[in-house]
Formats: sequence, C-alpha cells, structure tokens
Amino acid sequence: MKKVCIRVERSFGEQLRLLLLDLELLDSDYPITLEGQHLILPLRFRIEDSVLSKLQHQTTSLTLVEKELALQKHRPTNLTEILQDIVPADVLPKIPHSLDIIGDIAIVELDEELTPFAQEIGKGLLLVHRNVAAVYSKAGIISGPHRVRALSHIAGEVRTKTVHVEYGIRIVVDVADTYFSPRLSTEHNRVSELVQSSEKILDMFTGVGPFALLAAKRQPVTVFAIDINEHAIRCLNKSLELNKLAGEVIPILGDCRPVVQEKLCGKADRIIMNLPHDSIMFLDTAAIAAKPTGAVIHFYTITSEENPLEKQRNEVLALLSSYGAVSNIVNTRQVRQTAPYESQVVFDIQVEGTETTSVI
Repeated sequence: MKKVCIRVERSFGEQLRLLLLDLELLDSDYPITLEGQHLILPLRFRIEDSVLSKLQHQTTSLTLVEKELALQKHRPTNLTEILQDIVPADVLPKIPHSLDIIGDIAIVELDEELTPFAQEIGKGLLLVHRNVAAVYSKAGIISGPHRVRALSHIAGEVRTKTVHVEYGIRIVVDVADTYFSPRLSTEHNRVSELVQSSEKILDMFTGVGPFALLAAKRQPVTVFAIDINEHAIRCLNKSLELNKLAGEVIPILGDCRPVVQEKLCGKADRIIMNLPHDSIMFLDTAAIAAKPTGAVIHFYTITSEENPLEKQRNEVLALLSSYGAVSNIVNTRQVRQTAPYESQVVFDIQVEGTETTSVI
C-alpha cells in the first residue's frame, strides 16, 4: 500500500519519531525503513503545509514522500497493553507514560507500588522502544557536586555508557556518573542559534558538553567548557573525537571559580550557567568573566511558589548591579516543568560592562 511518509536524515530520526508520536501523526502499523542515510517514517494521513513547515524548522532535510509499504505484524504499542494481565488493575493507572531515552538507554521513574513489577516494566519498554538496549529505573534524586542520581538496572544490557544524537551532534554519556537530560535538547538548540561567529563562550557547568558541542558545531567559536566532574570531562573529550566542529571546544576539569579567576577574566562574549538550583551563587564569577565591552549570560534557575519568577529577576539584576554591571534581562523562557508548581526557567541577560572585570 502507498503511504505518505516523512523522509529525514538518520541523525534527526529519533527526535522526529518522538515528535510525531506526541502529535499522533506516526502510523505504527507500518515499519520505519532505512533508505541510505535517511529514515522513512510513515504518517497516519497527509499533513497540512503549515504543520510540515513547523517540522521543517527543526531540520531542513525533512521532506514528504510516498512509499509502497506493507503492514507489519502487530506488536504492543504501550506498556498498559503489555502489562494489563500482570499488574493489578488498581495499580495499572500508575504505569509511567513518559521516560528519558539517552542514546539507547531508557531511564524511567516508577511509583513505589510498581517496584515489584520493575523487571516486567523494563522488558515491556524494550518491546515498545525498539531502539532501546538497556532500561534503568530512578533510585534516588539528583544530588552531589556531580549532579548524578542512583539508578537500578531492570532490563536489557548491563551498561551505562551510550552515544546520544542531538541535532546532528554525537554526545558520549555515562548515565551512572554524569548528568544529561534529553529534555533540554530544544534549549541546547535555541542557545546555539543565538551564537555568533568568533565568539568566546564560557560554559561554566558544561557536564558532558551539549551546549558547547552544538555551539561549536555550527559556528567558528571558542568554547571554554568547565566541569568539576572528571567523568563528564572524559565523556566530552570522547565526543570531540566523534564530531566535526566548525569551532573549538576546550574542556577544563575544575571548579569554575578559580578557573575563571586565573585564566578567563574578561574574556567571554557569552556565558552559559546551567546549574539551576545554584547558579545564583556563581553570578559574581560570571560577571568577572564577561568582556568589559559586554556579554550575554544565559542564567538558569528554578522557580516555584516559594521562589517566584519576579522575585528572582529582581535579585539577579540587583546582584549584577552590586558587581558593577549594567544589565538587562532581554528574554525569559520556561525551559521545562521539573515538578508540580516548579519550573526551570532561563534569563537571557545582556551585560553592558562590569567595574570588576579585568583581563589577565
């Protein structure tokens, strides 16, 4: 049967598949096929030009095609279908409907009542997500200076290292020893699109380097990528071997305060501060790193009923002023919801200059 499909580069295939699922456009009764360096994703119906245009904003390689496809054998499409005869009916509604897929590793959060069925849930996820090779459940909160969480293996291969593809870059991640969230992919892309040629960028809490890698992939820039986690810097160095970049990423292992004070005072055109629970504690360091002629700071924080948005905006501007900086918040964006009544947000701050800035 002839089906309307989307043809897209393999590097963007998984992101597009998830997006089409969310929009209920992907026809799971037909197979996703490989055609050279492109994937063919079958659609339930022909989409309108306006929808196609929005999808093409994510990648210009996306086109509509018609292909002769055969129905594939029925396979379970969701966990509820798989587990309805295994999990008690009163617990079934608590089966998770979302998870993080990092490369070919899935991480899921299970309600306490579901923990006795963890292995069955893991095996079910392997059936539903054909690109997943290992499944882990969250076994604690993100904590410590390295921002990692304990994980429990529940199905598939016993390994924690993988390669995650995001907007054409390959990111090496060890989910046991480093922090990485695929839910920040849109934000990584947004910031990279703001980057200008020849900028000097300071990524103060780089982790495995998604901001740094994507910025340097697209523009001839220099990114100083700092992190205190040796595992994260090791992953970033491996990613640099896998990607062809237009610019340069310089991984630096250490605490950003002494690194900036010793090497990077007054050198940054753009500063990324993605440590949302603690960024406020390092705003003085960002002010010192900013070029005397001005810089942009992407400041990430968590807002809640106890710590509302307007209060934080005023606090950030007051602190920068106390450091001698003339600043203005030019954009505020909700990045994602992190808990009920709690969100991660970003302030894009234009800093015109600081009295404390001096070039070493």
